[in-house]
Amino acid sequence: MSKVNSRKDPSGRMDTDEDVSAKHLPQSVSDLPVKSGHRSLRGQVDENPCGIVLNAPRTRHPKVFIKTFGCQMNARDSELVAGMLIKKGYRLGESAEEADIVLFNTCSVRQKAEDKVWSEIGKIKTYCQFQNYKLQITNDKLKDKNKKQKISNSSPVIYHSNQTHNKKTIVGLIGCMAENYQKEAFKKSPLIDIVVGPNNIGSITNVLDDFLITRKRQVAVGRKQRREGVYNTEFISGKNHANVIIMEGCNNFCSYCIVPYVRGRERSRSADAIIEEIKGLVQKGIKEITLLGQNVNSYTAHSSGLRAHGRNKLAFTDLLKIVNEIEGLESFDFVTSHPKDANTKLFKTMAELPKCGKFLHLPVQSGSDRILKLMNRGYTRKHYIKLAKQAKEIIPKLRLTTDGMVGFPSETEKDFEDTFDLMKQVEFSAAYIFKYSSRPHTKAMQMPDDVLLEVKKERNRVLLNFQKQLHKRKNRG
Repeated sequence: MSKVNSRKDPSGRMDTDEDVSAKHLPQSVSDLPVKSGHRSLRGQVDENPCGIVLNAPRTRHPKVFIKTFGCQMNARDSELVAGMLIKKGYRLGESAEEADIVLFNTCSVRQKAEDKVWSEIGKIKTYCQFQNYKLQITNDKLKDKNKKQKISNSSPVIYHSNQTHNKKTIVGLIGCMAENYQKEAFKKSPLIDIVVGPNNIGSITNVLDDFLITRKRQVAVGRKQRREGVYNTEFISGKNHANVIIMEGCNNFCSYCIVPYVRGRERSRSADAIIEEIKGLVQKGIKEITLLGQNVNSYTAHSSGLRAHGRNKLAFTDLLKIVNEIEGLESFDFVTSHPKDANTKLFKTMAELPKCGKFLHLPVQSGSDRILKLMNRGYTRKHYIKLAKQAKEIIPKLRLTTDGMVGFPSETEKDFEDTFDLMKQVEFSAAYIFKYSSRPHTKAMQMPDDVLLEVKKERNRVLLNFQKQLHKRKNRG
């Protein structure tokens, strides 16, 4: 990569955005023109947004524009939403200004990412008019404070709102921020009409249809997991490369991370469904695949038709071997891995499979044992350094990248020096360094955020500068 990027966060997310717009609906995936942004890792978009051009059939349905913030998982979720909308006759607009509906697919891992979303939503009012309407909550978990009973998706409760809203464009908040804020999102921004959590995106067309009919605000959040059909809506934005979700959620509960609270607990898709999806993509011209998950190497699932060593229960390495055998697929890789689940078995599998990319993103976060324990990372400094050494020895020409955090609560100069020393020892191909910010629901939020912002900035600068110089030295060599 040409430059070190400091905007990536602990779950493989980056403070970036990507626009899904529309012009020509392709007859096949390979017909889809794409205007690409800069990418530091495959599919992880840098600051420059990319426009995806589609042409939906002309109907009376409104035009929708999707603006995506965050990680590859969010980018894939936007494709899934686009696919569902197109099937229902919605058209994809080329810009927010021309769209009837603007959906913001959001990231909640860092405060800076959220602030950027609120800022973007605020710009919508520059082309809005006034309108009144009610609030409709559709929530698997939310309780009616008056009736003290659970509300199901099939029995929404109507909340009356006397507020006047500056409206013309319909605005939707979807993804992790939607799950985080739920109906509180309307207080943060009166411009918002619908709120749909990441596990509820399968209901996006019903939510929009209902809003267009009733003009009542709606919230769809709280589902534990998606239906299998949601993972493949037959829409992708690339000619040669596609992302495929293999698992979602996280059980690690790192003390700083909001992911388990907005994405839910770990669940893996069946290997049969994953392989069927990849084969279908290959038939449409796709040559490269990235397997996605918040913690891909914890993947485990039962299979009815696929077997590994006589077993129907498949581990992550088993899945990699099966993907490697798919005819017509030229290469594949995966993100993101957790160090506590990485081992020599994974490294040997990567080395042995000719189609598997020799790339491993292994977030370290800190080089201090004391901070790693506070973070609940599940490994030590010594263990991580050993893993990195083994990976480089086993996998020829491995591109090893990482995430690092500075300014975690109570981080001392000694803790920081331990992190700096680890980076010097390992010599990553790329490192994404960011400053700690407290997140709701997390254990770290209960800790005093006692590292001064100026100190965080300086530590961030030191690590970034080191990585930049290391990159230049390796390029010269």
